[in-house]
Amino acid sequence: MTFAAPTDPDRVSRAWTIRVPDCQESFEVLRGRAAQFPTPPKNWGAETRAFFTDPDGNLIEISQTTP
Repeated sequence: MTFAAPTDPDRVSRAWTIRVPDCQESFEVLRGRAAQFPTPPKNWGAETRAFFTDPDGNLIEISQTTP
């Protein structure tokens, strides 16, 4: 992921992260409500994350931390 000035629509200028108790369940609920995810949630060990875009094209991350 590359962060850049918002003048380039193909690059991310900011991201919004929402902590959720269960990333896989949140992914299923949001996908059922037409959220567009480029990939399913990925477990990185310390956390599980997934990204989607809202109708305006803003990138949103859902993240579940692993104790």
